[in-house]
Amino acid sequence: MNIFILVKKDIRLFFKSKSAVVLTYLVPMIITLIFGAVFGGMGKPSGMNEIRILLVDDDRTEFSELFRTTIDSLPEIAVHTKYTSGDSTILFDLETMDECIKRGKCGIGIYLPNGFEQRMKNDGKIPLEIHYDPKFSVEYGIITGIIQKVIMSKFPQLMFNSLWKKADEFLGEEKGNYFKSDISHTVNKYFPGSSNAEKDIFSSKAQTDNFELLESPVEIKSIQLLGEEEENIMFVQYVAGMAVMFLLFSVVHAGSSILEEKNNGTIKRLLIAPVKRREILTGKMLFVGLMGLSQLIVLFIFGWLVFSLNIFKDIPALLVMMVVTALACASLGVLIAAICRNLSQVNSISTLLILGMSALGGSMFPSFLMPKYIQTIGKFTLNYWAMKGFTDIFWRNLHIKDILPSIGILLGICLVFSFIAIRIFKKRLVD
Repeated sequence: MNIFILVKKDIRLFFKSKSAVVLTYLVPMIITLIFGAVFGGMGKPSGMNEIRILLVDDDRTEFSELFRTTIDSLPEIAVHTKYTSGDSTILFDLETMDECIKRGKCGIGIYLPNGFEQRMKNDGKIPLEIHYDPKFSVEYGIITGIIQKVIMSKFPQLMFNSLWKKADEFLGEEKGNYFKSDISHTVNKYFPGSSNAEKDIFSSKAQTDNFELLESPVEIKSIQLLGEEEENIMFVQYVAGMAVMFLLFSVVHAGSSILEEKNNGTIKRLLIAPVKRREILTGKMLFVGLMGLSQLIVLFIFGWLVFSLNIFKDIPALLVMMVVTALACASLGVLIAAICRNLSQVNSISTLLILGMSALGGSMFPSFLMPKYIQTIGKFTLNYWAMKGFTDIFWRNLHIKDILPSIGILLGICLVFSFIAIRIFKKRLVD
């Protein structure tokens, strides 16, 4: 009987603690909701994200335009051939396309070289280049598969160029012509509706030097624009991602130490001394920032030693990114400590915020593989801009002037959170 009385007492105390209830029930539900949205589209099949690709057409012929419009008509792909510069709209060329990919504005580009149509007429091959960032290897695989599928389904006559060659070789010209006529009749029967331009382009006159029957007519040259020095893009992703996530946990714990000092009377004793409240809070924030900076340095050195992560590409840019990331995280840690009245509230709120931001911002999972609306939400997290800055340095070989947006946003986060935390602490410091 006494056991049940004790259990009843503990249940009553548990439900009196709002932070305990939130941490036990609400936080897991919200985190599950976030991960469900990131990975499963809230339980509903959301389909594949539209893949944005750049396209440069240096051939500018009837067939290259037909190829572009056919690819662009697919619901899975959005083809961009122009960019804006001031008030002007300019066609991409090979140099500007590659530069956009290197800077992370797009992951994949298709290049149709000069002689695209003529090469197809001469030997039945469709030559094209795919320039890509290997960070988008999933999209790259999808694009190459879609191109093969489109060629086979929309332009089936191309598949028979090598077969025509074999017919002439083994059957002779007369029997070969009968054979070609029968095959052409069958193809036109089951693939009706081709335009006159297509029929002229894909005539039986096209031949190939390859002696494999029904070989693929697409000749794809893949050009990797980034990451040649890195063994694995995921090393960059996860070293930077885990560094930022665990930095947040560490600085929140350090920032909450001000609540312990308030509860044990340390703050009151400091206020008796000739020390201003602003100085106490600024000193605490600098301590948390320095601790966070040291943690980032140790983690990146660990990544260099264990995963061969090249941390020496641009040391000034890396140091600046580490400093602003540490300060932004420190300001968030101190803000959480300012908002909360006890350590239980700190634990529940910090767990929810840190795991949520890490999932949405790309620390746990590459953001470019998430649904589009999740990617948009992720841009409002500290993790996103820290991850963007670090991957721009490690993966894209960018310098300080190129990552100024990430640096500026992290500094802005630091200033805003610090200002709010100081205002709250001034009122609550001796309550």
